[in-house]
Amino acid sequence: MGKNKKPKNSNESPTKSSLSPIPDDEHRAPTITLRQWLAQDRRAYIWVCGCILTGLLFGFLVGTGWLEFSAEIKPWRQELANRLRSTTSFRLLSFETDAWEEVQYRIGYWVARMQRDMEVELYASNPAHPRVFAVLREAIVREPGGFVHPDLGFLVPAPSGAARGIGMVRNGWHECQKQCLPGRAEEKERVKKERLAYKANNETYPLPTEPIFKQEEILVRVPLNYQMTRAKALEVLLPLIPAEVQVKAGMSELDDAIILVLFLAHERGVGRYSRWMPYIASLPPEPSCGYSRNLRPYMLDALAVLREELDVPTEGWSEELSRATAYAETIVEALAKDYGPYIQTPSDKSVADNIAWALCQVASRATAGSEKHGTLRLIPMIDQINHDESAAGFIELTGRERIENGHFIDATEDDSGTFVVRSFRHGRRKALKVGQELLANYNVPHYSPLDWFVSLGFVPPEKQTPWEMIEPVLPRIKKVRPRYDETHPEEVDIVQENVPSVTQGFHTEL
Repeated sequence: MGKNKKPKNSNESPTKSSLSPIPDDEHRAPTITLRQWLAQDRRAYIWVCGCILTGLLFGFLVGTGWLEFSAEIKPWRQELANRLRSTTSFRLLSFETDAWEEVQYRIGYWVARMQRDMEVELYASNPAHPRVFAVLREAIVREPGGFVHPDLGFLVPAPSGAARGIGMVRNGWHECQKQCLPGRAEEKERVKKERLAYKANNETYPLPTEPIFKQEEILVRVPLNYQMTRAKALEVLLPLIPAEVQVKAGMSELDDAIILVLFLAHERGVGRYSRWMPYIASLPPEPSCGYSRNLRPYMLDALAVLREELDVPTEGWSEELSRATAYAETIVEALAKDYGPYIQTPSDKSVADNIAWALCQVASRATAGSEKHGTLRLIPMIDQINHDESAAGFIELTGRERIENGHFIDATEDDSGTFVVRSFRHGRRKALKVGQELLANYNVPHYSPLDWFVSLGFVPPEKQTPWEMIEPVLPRIKKVRPRYDETHPEEVDIVQENVPSVTQGFHTEL
């Protein structure tokens, strides 16, 4: 009966269980951890390591001659001992001062290098860092005629409401207004006249000691030599562009703004070897021009605030921003196609992104100047001062300013093209205290609120309030003309002709 018994499943073979292989897991030895393995065989490893260390120590002692008991020293042993004693390990083990000082120097150099690399990354990501301002100030001061008051620094956030501004980080300048020798223009003119009178009345020298005017009203002075102008841009860019490209797309015929865009983009690509690196490091990585595509969500939120909170008529501004963005992208594509392959570009940026960044910087920061040195320029430090309508504007020296003629400085021909900034509010000097911001009037009265928003990304307070022209309340009168007296023809009296009043007109109509 057992032979004729059928399996339960016709698909299964009666010999399957006997012929199937046994899994490997059943024959595999149990796994142990590294710690358990070392614990089992630690005695063997201890013996091996001990023998190695003993052999090294014995060879070291024999080689250095410490186990030499005979008076005669063999030459090979002496040479080996000298080699061992000259190694850094032996010098460290024998606690030689020079060896440990060398190690400390190398460790200090390595730490300083790592710290420098970390600071460079920090400065690149934070243009408002105080060290960035210090480096830029040093770059300006090193130029002949350059000056930045030592009490100035970055204010983050700025009291004017901007993300960053320039103001007083110390109170020395304000205290000097009360205690230091005055340095105003009228004081300098008086001292100058006194010295000239003394020189004319006294034939013997020396002249009286010239006073040191510590109370200087000029806070920032950027010479022409450290301004990004059209002339400097062409001097750098023309040798880079091949002759056939210049014939096809002549760079000399481009506008000043486009020239500055290419110049700024190229110097950014040059990197740390660029002369303008201190200035470029202070520029924001994402400019705040209104047409920026990356900042479009923030700009739309700003338009909503202007419309709902400040009652600024912003209807149609979003469409204008889109048109400005499309036009800017067209300019970037054309410049990248014609000149992109020949200018330097940062390794982590594309040519188009680099040129777009430079275009936005020029659109929001370029300053108008005289035709002699360039109608449009990028002026370091000055273009980071925020706007205020009641402040004084930027002043460009012509080189012919004299104190006796009513100017605030005695300029020379070398000062031509220099831009200076003074602290003025409502036409009067303002002694800034610590924490107060240095402001300037951008002096663009023809800009509409939309122009401000597209170029600079904000609308100043004086342009936020809608206004309309009101007809004069008083009646109009004819133009006043002079009447000459026959007896005294040299005297002129200003008289007003008889003009019928408004009430007389009303009575006539009635």
